[in-house]
Amino acid sequence: MAYEFSLSTKIIIGEGCSGQVGEKAAATGAKKVMCIFDKGVLDAGIVGPILENLEGAGIKVIQYGGVLPDPPMEVIEECTGIAKHTKPDAFVAIGGGSSIDTAKAVNANLGNPGSLKDHAINLNGLKILPFDNPLNPLLVLPTTAGTGSEVSPSSVVTDKEIKIKMSVMSPDLQPDIAIIDPALMKGLPPHITASTGLDAFSHAVEGLMGGLALFTPSPMRESFSFTAIGLVLKSLVPSIKDGNNIQARSDMAYAAFLSILGANGGLSLGHTIGHAIGEVSDIHNHGFLCASIIPYNVHFLAGHFPTQIRKLASLMGLDVAGKSPSEIGSDVKQAIKEFYKACGVPTLKEMGLNLSDGEEIVHHTTSGIWCMLAPQKPTKEEILGWLQQAYEK
Repeated sequence: MAYEFSLSTKIIIGEGCSGQVGEKAAATGAKKVMCIFDKGVLDAGIVGPILENLEGAGIKVIQYGGVLPDPPMEVIEECTGIAKHTKPDAFVAIGGGSSIDTAKAVNANLGNPGSLKDHAINLNGLKILPFDNPLNPLLVLPTTAGTGSEVSPSSVVTDKEIKIKMSVMSPDLQPDIAIIDPALMKGLPPHITASTGLDAFSHAVEGLMGGLALFTPSPMRESFSFTAIGLVLKSLVPSIKDGNNIQARSDMAYAAFLSILGANGGLSLGHTIGHAIGEVSDIHNHGFLCASIIPYNVHFLAGHFPTQIRKLASLMGLDVAGKSPSEIGSDVKQAIKEFYKACGVPTLKEMGLNLSDGEEIVHHTTSGIWCMLAPQKPTKEEILGWLQQAYEK
């Protein structure tokens, strides 16, 4: 099986580069853009200068500030209605993964027949397809370092009616330009810094230990993942402790998109179970939910990835000479938990999980695509055991 990699997104990264947004949007030929963001980045004062920059480049701006976490279908449809009425010729997303995913979904809906539901649901929401008609240019300015949506070909939205997170995947959804300015992340609160940073950590680790990583091994993908993990281990705690540490913010900005490139071969049990918890329990803390399962993911799959688990242990400063992959996996599991303590990761109990939802979470997990493709599938009892452990500590 051949391994393929492509990246059509132009990446601009560095402190202050958000000042290029008007110039870059104008260069696409855009005359009218829809800016999509949430109330948090608006209140933080991030949106205003970007809108001024766009208007200064002679571009008319339509604003949509109603983005919600884990964007629900109702938000997508509302924003799509506004876009169809105002007819923007480009989109600018400002914010975290929810804003970027909303912009991707609305861009797809604007020029294509049907709704997002018509495009999406298959195998727990995973479907890879081209759209019938070309999409408009999309520029994204991430204000968090974690989701990697700025370089991914997917939009993850929530259908609350059927309690499922749907991943609409298509090369057409790849942003045209990612303007990654770590200065926009300086005001991010510590708990959001931690949660989004651990989402990046989860992407990178799962990219090393998913089913497709076993079937389509790639030194390039592994290089992205290990580099991202190294940056997270080095700079996440400093960025949590001092939000104005621009070097730590820059490291995490790199880690966010590198981790997604490392996960180009697919994800694993962390995101499968993390999504399932969010779907069933209506907990909106994607990064912490996925990360909470990573220690068990690593230990469970260590035997399938002996080289990778040894290198991961080395990155975490562990001496594992003479140990088996399973023993190393156990050591790495404990080291990850210690790292989480330094990051202030809450337990599943503190996040609001009700263990009585365990059976339904298992059902959602085992029907998820990354569980189906896992090198080894956990039993119901193993999943419930992981939930119990992550619930308590």
